[in-house]
Amino acid sequence: MNTQKQNFTNLNNSKVVSRIFKNVMVLSILVFFSSCIDNKDEVLEPQPDGAALVARFEDNRADALQEFILDAAIGGVITGTEGTQVTFQPNSFGLNGTPVTGNVTVKLIEIYDKASMLLKDKSTLGMRDNGDKEALKSAGEFYIDAEQGVNSLELLEMASVQSRPVDFADLDGGMQIFRGDDDTDGDWVETDEDGDGENDDAQIRDGQGAAGEFATYNYDIGDFGWTNLDRWYSFTGPKTELFIDVPAEFNQDNCAVYLSYDGEPTALARMDVYNTDLEMFTEHYGLIPIGLEVHIIMVAEIDGQLNYAIQGTTIVDEHIEVISSLSPITQAALEILINDLP
Repeated sequence: MNTQKQNFTNLNNSKVVSRIFKNVMVLSILVFFSSCIDNKDEVLEPQPDGAALVARFEDNRADALQEFILDAAIGGVITGTEGTQVTFQPNSFGLNGTPVTGNVTVKLIEIYDKASMLLKDKSTLGMRDNGDKEALKSAGEFYIDAEQGVNSLELLEMASVQSRPVDFADLDGGMQIFRGDDDTDGDWVETDEDGDGENDDAQIRDGQGAAGEFATYNYDIGDFGWTNLDRWYSFTGPKTELFIDVPAEFNQDNCAVYLSYDGEPTALARMDVYNTDLEMFTEHYGLIPIGLEVHIIMVAEIDGQLNYAIQGTTIVDEHIEVISSLSPITQAALEILINDLP
């Protein structure tokens, strides 16, 4: 019987093995690239960009900044495009406590509507003396500053601020002066600008213009920075906590969620607490009135595009509002939607 022997000595030079090896290599490469393509698709899936959203807010504030030139020795009045007027006394611009001379640049931002509040991230959330936070109703938010060359200036004398004209039917005699800066994390706190130990109230003055009679809110400031004409938004009846359940990819670092109060064109609170256990947004105070009609507004920046969701609801006990998705939109279109809310 003949015995067939197989020779494995030169296996490395075998054409069959070589062909098999090549086929295996090709298959491996195809699998590798297929995997890479799959992984690439996962990596390139657009994700919410928190830094881009913050940059949008900052750019919006920068774009709204108006500049005026005044003679420091004379002072004078500046008037914003929305009608805000600020009056400076002579020699009231200082550097290290000493009045400066020559021209100075005065800067002004004026915010009067809900869309501007949201897109400049200047919502109306106030902080009480004890640290509790509550919603505010605003009659205007203002940033006022001055510089000379590279130097930021001080305000040595009180300056007077006058709001844009207000219809008598819309006047609110309870408006007070609030401050907001980095020390309050963007929340507004009542202020005592004149140092008399009392919180400052806005004064109402009658006026006469081409369109007839009107009124303005007026107050004084002793320092540059942000001020806000506000009153506490008082609620009656039972209250509850509100939770906003957002899509899984969103959290406190990459989006912003706001609570808009129906019937109040300048009451907008940011839902600035994120419960990491529940993975939901909420607020500090748990004082949302049951039965209140509101709109939830969520914004995010995704792949260079502003995205949003707006949902109307009526608050119930232990309310949980679910936002399932966002849609792309232009900023101009979103401004219209927000300012058209009830």
